[in-house]
Amino acid sequence: MRKRLSLLIVLLACASHAQASGFLIPEDKKLPPLAMVSHKVAATIDEQVATTTVEQIFRNHTDRPLEATFLFPVPKGASVNKFSMWIDGKETSGELLDAKKANAIYTEIVRRTLDPGILEYMGTDLLKLRVFPIPARGDQKVKLQFTSIAQKEGSAVEYIYPMRTDIQATRTLEAFSVSVNIKSAHSIQSVYSPTHAIVLHRRSDREVLVEFDKNQATLDKDFQLFYGSSKQEIGITPIFYRPVSSDDGYFMMLIAPQTESVKAQRIPRDIVLVLDKSGSMSDLKMAQAKKALKFCLNNLSEKDRFAMVSFATVVDNYRDELSRATPDQLEKAHKWVDDLRQSGGTAILPALNAALGFRPKDEGRSFNVVFFTDGVPTVDETNPDRIIKSVAAKNSTSTRIFTFGVGDDVNSSMLDQLAESTRAVSTYVRPSEDIEAKMSSLYAKISHPVMTNVRLTCSNVRLHGIYPVQIPDLFHGNQLVLIGRFSGRGPATIKLTGQVGSETREIVEEVDFPSRTTDDKSFVEHLWARRKVGFILDQIRANGEQKELVDEVVALAKKYGIATPYTSYLVVPDGPMPVAAPGRFRANGMAPQPQGVGGGFGDGRSGSITAQPNTGQVAQQAAGKGDKDGITSARGELQKQQVEQSLKALKPEDSKSVIAESLKKAQRDQDNYDNAKKNYEGGKLSSNQTGTLGVDLSLASTSLRNQNQLSQTANRAAYGRNCVEVGGVWIDDKFEKKMPIVAIKAQGTAYFRILEKQAQMKDVYRLGNHVLWVTPNGNALVIDPKEGKDTLTDEEIDKLFAAK
Repeated sequence: MRKRLSLLIVLLACASHAQASGFLIPEDKKLPPLAMVSHKVAATIDEQVATTTVEQIFRNHTDRPLEATFLFPVPKGASVNKFSMWIDGKETSGELLDAKKANAIYTEIVRRTLDPGILEYMGTDLLKLRVFPIPARGDQKVKLQFTSIAQKEGSAVEYIYPMRTDIQATRTLEAFSVSVNIKSAHSIQSVYSPTHAIVLHRRSDREVLVEFDKNQATLDKDFQLFYGSSKQEIGITPIFYRPVSSDDGYFMMLIAPQTESVKAQRIPRDIVLVLDKSGSMSDLKMAQAKKALKFCLNNLSEKDRFAMVSFATVVDNYRDELSRATPDQLEKAHKWVDDLRQSGGTAILPALNAALGFRPKDEGRSFNVVFFTDGVPTVDETNPDRIIKSVAAKNSTSTRIFTFGVGDDVNSSMLDQLAESTRAVSTYVRPSEDIEAKMSSLYAKISHPVMTNVRLTCSNVRLHGIYPVQIPDLFHGNQLVLIGRFSGRGPATIKLTGQVGSETREIVEEVDFPSRTTDDKSFVEHLWARRKVGFILDQIRANGEQKELVDEVVALAKKYGIATPYTSYLVVPDGPMPVAAPGRFRANGMAPQPQGVGGGFGDGRSGSITAQPNTGQVAQQAAGKGDKDGITSARGELQKQQVEQSLKALKPEDSKSVIAESLKKAQRDQDNYDNAKKNYEGGKLSSNQTGTLGVDLSLASTSLRNQNQLSQTANRAAYGRNCVEVGGVWIDDKFEKKMPIVAIKAQGTAYFRILEKQAQMKDVYRLGNHVLWVTPNGNALVIDPKEGKDTLTDEEIDKLFAAK
């Protein structure tokens, strides 16, 4: 029995390595799919024709040669050009199976590996190739190429490389990389990925190289890429999502300038650099701040002008007027910076007033203030709210104020509001960070404005709930990502209006707003929800709690799986948990009771994984806590236990790994939100605005407000239901303890018969082998690998899916 349990745990531990875009399965059924060493994707998209080359390397960790079968699910609509590999000195070609034959193989893989993630590929063709021999302790390389058409909707072209997996995501032992070279007859302006943090290399207006590269990457989602091309100097690429035709839809607008035309019309700029030299500035902070100021000075051109202001108890100007950035003036400015010494208090309002006083009357020039401080106001006006209102009243010409908080002893709420209200951004430099690196990143974004005072309007269709609320300026080399909601449908005219130098410019785009869309762009809705929550959290942190705001945060956070001070149980690490679940649970409570552990070689070494939970028992306990939020509050009790167990399970050599860092971050985030909640409950609003916690909360809400990529959550939508992960079990949040329960065995006969009759159930199955889902007739369907019925009649199945 112990041997059988050990083998089962090996399979569970390694099954997740079966479902990247290709997988290599040994003929020996006692062995799991082979570990993936590396996964490289190179694609070229030329006028929407995408040619994709895939190279994967798998590792045989056994001490004997293996025979295996390589399987590669073919993306829908793709045409395979090349598929072969060199085996024992001979080139061997593969066999292409149509979707009908492929489905039987997919089903068999699921039965064998106990991994429902494979069901993602149901309905697609399959490449199949016998591989022998794979040398003992050796690697096997596979390479193939296919062609597809990148779909275009409106002005947005979409490219997808499919590799989505279930919750136990595949992880490469070494490199995972994607490079996509885009070519177009028109200027390529907007390039965006909702799934991966890509890097762009613009070779010209008509050619862009997109890259993503990560060591030991988690292959937990498809690589999804959008781009838009346009003849206009500023392009607008809309992406729409509307799952229900009777409801308002969601939109994303990607707004980006042409590269070449922008270079020809560089706008001269004026900049005021304001430095806090109060006594709280340590020698290290002062040295870093001086370095940042010199960086700004060194990057001015002779057409630019500058001013510098230092402040402590009193304000001191470098000169009382803007200076031309000539070599002579820059040399004098460097010396002035070198001579600055720290002492005295912190007169923030007088310093800001002095900076705003440099605003020239001549139009056609960019004017910005960059404000460095390490503390809170102690001289002159010390009330942050009155400082913000006073600056707003004086700043009648909409000068951008970019704030830099140096260290953790700042009023982050005040700095955030100063920046946000002027369409600028706030930046924080923690004690261990380099201020020059942060400064250079910001400076690169703001050094070349293309359009300021940007406004977005639309005819025929109403746009609302747009985030960011204050639309930022558009800069060279960057794009605006606006997300909001729309009411109405059909043809409409989008107008983008703003200042280009001293001129008012209008960009017009004809767009067709859909009445309904498919689910492939659901990320737009999720990103909109995160941005809205980030905005509301900032309002609460600045002005205090209001019931309607808190209620809205809680509702959105629960629906979309967003971590907040009010729903901190939804904090999850950004990566796979090395411990799959906290184990079975005692009948008298939620305390974990770990079972035996086993080791696997799916990741190239032994590793521990806790035995899986009892699905029905965890669900009953979660739903039986006596309050309406039993499931989510149960997850709160388990969250810290899961993260702590996972950290303890790490080996010493993994203490600085990507997974370890993500677990530590999850733990810090959890603590921050818990502390924030206590402060709100205790009426200690200032404690959430200042100090280390204030900065942490600022960075968290800023991340939400500007979120462009999907992130891992503890919530999943499955066949029209929202499910929450509790102790390794995915539970429908509509589940109630009084519901009748129908339990089926994972990968049993009934399991697959349900899938045959209800194809959308693959979305539920992909959650894993421990699921409780409420069927259309109001029954609780339990899926568990050990308990439940192996067979159901067609009549029983039909009854489960009959609308109540």
